Amino acid sequence: MKIAKTLTYTFFALLITTGSAMADHGGYDWLKQRLEASKAYTLAVLEAMPEDSYNFKPNDEQRTFAAQAYHIAYSIDYFHRAFANGGQAQWAPGDENSKSKKELIEWAKTKFDEMNAFILAQENNDQLTAGLISYLDHNAHHRGQIVTYLRMKGINPPQYR
Repeated sequence: MKIAKTLTYTFFALLITTGSAMADHGGYDWLKQRLEASKAYTLAVLEAMPEDSYNFKPNDEQRTFAAQAYHIAYSIDYFHRAFANGGQAQWAPGDENSKSKKELIEWAKTKFDEMNAFILAQENNDQLTAGLISYLDHNAHHRGQIVTYLRMKGINPPQYR
């Protein structure tokens, strides 16, 4: 019985030590499911708005739905460039109302795929982790805004993933 207890404690100590080492020195594989869910949900929200309503905006002071979608896709590109260049990237989004629904969805899909591949290829580090939190928060913020746009148009948004 004493040997079994010792082996059990040794096993748990090894498990905890190995788990901590993986979190400290591994990559971002633990984030893969969240990255894919963020991509899938954002694309589903973009798909949910009819193309003829992509010019909708709640009031004169806010972006159109298309401009919000553009901002999301462009900001993914911006964060990617900033992460790859030590925090340095130029912000020059251009005309946020210049793309069609189809173009915006394809662009967003491409940017998500590029960003997710980049993130998953990195080793954990505190600076990048802090940046990833900002990136995911920024995306969620603007996605939340366009979910509200859908509701204002009487469209049920996709189920959150």
